[in-house]
Amino acid sequence: MVMSARLMAIGRLGLRSRAYRRHVYQKIAALTLGAAFVSPAGQRLQQAVARFGMPAHHPDVRTAVVAHVYYLDLLPEILACWATLPDGAPLHLTVPSERIEQARHLLRGILGAILHPCENRGRDIAPFITLLNAGTFDSYDAVLKLHTKRSPHLLDGEIRRKLLFTMLAGGRNATLRLLAAFEKPDTGLIGWKASYRAAPSYWMANEARVRAIVRRMGMPDDAVRLGFFEGSMFWFRPAALARLRHLQLRPEDFEPEERQLDATLHHAIERCFTISAWADGFSVRGLDGRILK
Repeated sequence: MVMSARLMAIGRLGLRSRAYRRHVYQKIAALTLGAAFVSPAGQRLQQAVARFGMPAHHPDVRTAVVAHVYYLDLLPEILACWATLPDGAPLHLTVPSERIEQARHLLRGILGAILHPCENRGRDIAPFITLLNAGTFDSYDAVLKLHTKRSPHLLDGEIRRKLLFTMLAGGRNATLRLLAAFEKPDTGLIGWKASYRAAPSYWMANEARVRAIVRRMGMPDDAVRLGFFEGSMFWFRPAALARLRHLQLRPEDFEPEERQLDATLHHAIERCFTISAWADGFSVRGLDGRILK
């Protein structure tokens, strides 16, 4: 079933399309250059280079991390990302209820980490939306959204997660420079350009559902445009997601977990974060600060 879903996804990209050629190139790059970049030797080299850089200034930005932790053995990777934020920034962790006690044990003695038990439903998206609806992020200017993405159906799944973590929060100076972009009031979302998908083939089986969600957000049909960070990891300004919050989605609105690869509510919402930001005049940017379209 997983293989057939993968073949269908490739079919939607089109074997001769530009999107498919880019997809293949990125796979090869991830398995070669990417693997070297996130290897222990690569990490040591990055740390050595960073020591020669000029210290970044501390922007006047209130910040935090929110991460969904399904795979508890990957918690140290989340903690390493959190360590790149300014001192005192809180860490919000959503964890399936059946794993919450184990998570508490792993976090003993770590101050600033806040656990939020959740149902194992809607992957990282449903727990995130629950916190968004509750106003958990209202006091922050910029929040880093992460999750312990494994993607066991992908050959480069582990590498992709490590690359995303490294690009979004790979060092204190890099994180401070990125946070400075949120001093611009129009900055809504910031993510890694290499994970940004705007080719029509990346609608997959989700376009009709996204259009229905956009109508529920009170927006015209022509407000729908494709452009999203695949993997749903990025920095965001909470105010930029007001339209999604307005939906007041509940965990039970999401499908039960059945290892789905596409065509679920959480896949549709993944494509709506940017639409919500654009609707209220916020920009979506790459890590270099350039606007993504």
